[in-house]
Amino acid sequence: MPKVSLQEIIGKVEQLPQLPQVALRVSRMMEESATNAEKLSDVIRLDPSFTSQVLRLCNSAAYGFSRRISTVKEAVAILGHSTLKSMVYTIIAKVALDRPVPGYSLSEGDLWFNSLTCAVYAKHIGQRERLPDPEVAFTGGLLRDIGKIVLGDFVGANYAEIEALTTRERIDFLDAEERVIGFNHSIVGTRVAEKWNLPPVLVNVIRHHHKPVKLPPTLQPAEAKMITIVHLADALTSMVGKGAGNDGLMYCLDADALMRVGINVQGDYLEKLIGELVDLNPIIKDLAESMSIAGDN
Repeated sequence: MPKVSLQEIIGKVEQLPQLPQVALRVSRMMEESATNAEKLSDVIRLDPSFTSQVLRLCNSAAYGFSRRISTVKEAVAILGHSTLKSMVYTIIAKVALDRPVPGYSLSEGDLWFNSLTCAVYAKHIGQRERLPDPEVAFTGGLLRDIGKIVLGDFVGANYAEIEALTTRERIDFLDAEERVIGFNHSIVGTRVAEKWNLPPVLVNVIRHHHKPVKLPPTLQPAEAKMITIVHLADALTSMVGKGAGNDGLMYCLDADALMRVGINVQGDYLEKLIGELVDLNPIIKDLAESMSIAGDN
């Protein structure tokens, strides 16, 4: 099987539907220290559809506000910078991920719902493990598998060979992908993230979420812990979430990597955690439905 070039694969990004430009602009503004709430509100209001989506999400059960939020200015003030940022990326991610990816046996909506589930799980684990900003884990979980939307066609054409390799050589799906195609969806996702000018912390999540053992030693401990938490959330999403594809159970949970960042999954840790995550599934469903309704506006 001849291997394709990474440039050929990345070229498929141009064929994807255009991402919401106002949302992208807002996400970039939020990386700048000079941006204030008034400037953000002014830009968000330029796009009625984006405004509607922000307000729908604000008023969903997932955020649990005691009163209805009715204006963008109010939403920006109440949400705070970090939560607003993860909400903006949620809107961007839906446009990018809510599509069928047959190469991974993912029907329309599967990858989007699976990503949203991993995001909510990662944020919960991040709160449990006292990350400085669990919202970054949310966004990382949301975008971790964006490489699949580009690599899916190549995986579909070679799935039998990839699966056979995982069985024959007892390696995970990511390594088999790379052996057969020449690249895996984490490498491709990294290039997509760079092409979209996503922040370096999200690029690192996408690149390393399957293999935290390969995290660069120069990473700050908090970032290394956050990426390892997304790794844990990813594994548990495949076990108890929805929308996992044909590769979902062909990855390994790296308990040593978790131990290195202070998370000991021995004993009843996983059993208790899984119980907490299953309780979050109705919230995830509500969040997804809010986005679906907003997308129709």
